[in-house]
Amino acid sequence: MVLHDPAGARESTTVYTELPSPDLLSAGRFDEQPGFTVYRERGARNWMLSLTISGAANFRAGDSVAVAGPGDLVLIAPGTVQHYAASDNEVWGHWWAHFQPRPAWYAWLRLPQLVAGFSITRFGSPHRFREASAAFERVHRYAMVATLDTPQGRVAVGTRELRGELANELALNAIEELLLLAVAEHETQQRPALDARVRQVLDTITADLARPMSVEALARIVSLSPSRLAHLFRQEIGDSIVNVALAMRLRKAASLLEFTDRPIGRIATDIGFSSPYYFSRQFRERFGVSPTIFRRRARSPC
Repeated sequence: MVLHDPAGARESTTVYTELPSPDLLSAGRFDEQPGFTVYRERGARNWMLSLTISGAANFRAGDSVAVAGPGDLVLIAPGTVQHYAASDNEVWGHWWAHFQPRPAWYAWLRLPQLVAGFSITRFGSPHRFREASAAFERVHRYAMVATLDTPQGRVAVGTRELRGELANELALNAIEELLLLAVAEHETQQRPALDARVRQVLDTITADLARPMSVEALARIVSLSPSRLAHLFRQEIGDSIVNVALAMRLRKAASLLEFTDRPIGRIATDIGFSSPYYFSRQFRERFGVSPTIFRRRARSPC
């Protein structure tokens, strides 16, 4: 497919880069040639971070174009159109990661936005830029290994020096550091606090993952209509209640699969699924493998 790149400067071949499963934390370090372009009309079902190391890229954000140069960290929310291209004149070197956030992160994810679902943080000092680069390197070191289709062919991303949930948690720790560095960079600006009703909904979901809570039930707890709560939640969090709750449950399931011997059917019940079949289907969709294979790989010594 051919279309105008985000800067509108010329035509270039659009690359539909395959996305990893939504709950598979993945990261990479690529050097993209001039003309490299990605267009994902529906975005992704997880969050994306990109840190430019060298060169530049043009990110389409609504009707605007944001130029990301060295030291610029881009954050894109789930469901937001992803349309970006390497600059015309030089190789674009960048780190990237796709992830599902920990519950405590949602206030930090509310960085100043250029448009809904898109924010860019410019690290002003070389020291802060080095800190962010080092954090991204650790994300890459511990992220799950995934394979993606790229202009150079199908490649593995994420070196994954450790396996299983411990590696995943180390990678998430590094992403947390990146988000905190971005928050610190914006600390001179007035950031609105997370809406108390949305915080209460997050706390309610987190407190008892085994208790299925409909949007209607959560809306009654915070005295809002279901439609108003759904709109407010997405506005504040950048994702839907259903997707956030499902991600929390499946992340808990992954931990139980690795660190306990509970039968898969019992784990499904423990995190609020009435049907083991439905649980397995959702788990496979999010992690790319069945619960049985995930457990086997997580416990494999190599």
